[in-house]
Amino acid sequence: MRLPTLKKSSQFSYIRNKGSFYKCKYFNGFFLEDKSQDGFILGLDASKKLGNAVERNRAKRRTREAIRTGGLIDSLQGVQFILILKKTVLKVPFIDLKQEIEKFLKHEK
Repeated sequence: MRLPTLKKSSQFSYIRNKGSFYKCKYFNGFFLEDKSQDGFILGLDASKKLGNAVERNRAKRRTREAIRTGGLIDSLQGVQFILILKKTVLKVPFIDLKQEIEKFLKHEK
């Protein structure tokens, strides 16, 4: 299953400006509720500080899989969120990353 994602820079900027901020060891998150949508939209940001293209893509794949396999994906309705990945996301065990993302989604709902 492919996750719905943000495509435009203006969408990222809007969520960063209007959304609420969450900080953790593996990523920083912005969360915005939008009741006009049915479903959720995800934005992933992996800067060059994270590493080369291979490492950035690996970090994004791990994060998307953690969201996809999480139990909260069905309960996300009318939500837009951005995850700005940190370098520690590459070294953390997958189960810890998954738990941290679930904690982020529960906390901000």
